[in-house]
Amino acid sequence: MILEVWIMEIVKGAGRVFTQPFLYIAIIIGFILTRRRIKSERRQFGTRIYDAFSEWSGTLGTSLAAGLLISLFAVGSGLVLSLPLLLLVSGVLLVLSLPLRSNWYSAAYTLGATYLVIYFIPYFPESVRQLSWVSPFTDTPLTALPFLISAFLLVEGILMLRSSSLSTFPERVMGRRGMWIGQHRSRKLALIPFFALFPAGSIEPFAPWWPVFGIGEESFGLILVPFITGWEWIARGQLPVKAAKIVGRRTFFLALLVLSLAAGSLFLPVLSMAAVVVSLLGRTWIRLQHLSGEKRQPFFSASQHGLLILGIIPKSPAAQMGLSPGELIVRVNNRQVRTENDFYEALQENAAFNKIEVHDVQGENRYVQRPLYEGEHYELGLVFVEPPRREKSVSVY
Repeated sequence: MILEVWIMEIVKGAGRVFTQPFLYIAIIIGFILTRRRIKSERRQFGTRIYDAFSEWSGTLGTSLAAGLLISLFAVGSGLVLSLPLLLLVSGVLLVLSLPLRSNWYSAAYTLGATYLVIYFIPYFPESVRQLSWVSPFTDTPLTALPFLISAFLLVEGILMLRSSSLSTFPERVMGRRGMWIGQHRSRKLALIPFFALFPAGSIEPFAPWWPVFGIGEESFGLILVPFITGWEWIARGQLPVKAAKIVGRRTFFLALLVLSLAAGSLFLPVLSMAAVVVSLLGRTWIRLQHLSGEKRQPFFSASQHGLLILGIIPKSPAAQMGLSPGELIVRVNNRQVRTENDFYEALQENAAFNKIEVHDVQGENRYVQRPLYEGEHYELGLVFVEPPRREKSVSVY
């Protein structure tokens, strides 16, 4: 009988996902960001570099695993998320979506701002506190939100630490000295689905201590929450993978610090506010530190020793050859190259097979080679820092 109740509540909880704005905000924002990126890639390079919705790629496995662990914590600890609370978080997320910068989707900002709104509700005028949609917030367990913030920050850190050389988006911009330079934009969105208790349904507390964060003596159901998190930053003075590791490590340690304060808030409630403030200030500090580190000499700039690779189109011949952003092409078919024109002409010397000498990011020489088929000379999938100087050409080889 108990098993049947839980199965029914799981089914109902999964259905309740469509009653929340999170899902629709994710779809709309994902579409807008993808459309803007593809238009920018076509304007800068003459072609699309990454597929649609690449902002979400590589996050599914981590998101599902995190969602399962968060669900176990939420249900096991008796975390109750009311519909007004979820709508408030959705409203905060919608407001933070207006700049169209996914760094504002970090849980430190979305859940942190939600916490502060609820915390200061008792200081609102009584006429506001008595409103039907405001009064439920007074029963919201504030000690639960810092735990969720730390969990989602951990997901951010793990996803950044797993970044690869083909998971950031290349861009070409004009430098201060009137020279073309390159940069990489790291932008990811992750939808983390997790179950939590919902104040409606047939589930009864099964032990005296459960639920820890419960509201009164109510019965509960389940609700599937499709929570959105993400980040966005630009790597200009260093390789994007190196920048991702630095930002990822800092975010991971921030998550552990917030988690420690959240655990302490179970014994000293004031620490829940400390956890939220630390998450907000820490996330902002990480961003400012990254911006400060990017003021150095641009990493992706023209070189007199060869042709610097700015980006690689995924699944292209260049990707199959093992080339990666940051490597310097010095010779093609034993012919030295310094410009895209040199590169294109050298490719024509051997219509069937090409040998490319590159300096990798450690400065060591290596050779890559691959047979090229008809049309691939124009579609190798390489993106360079400087635009081509031929009148009729594209920026991708």
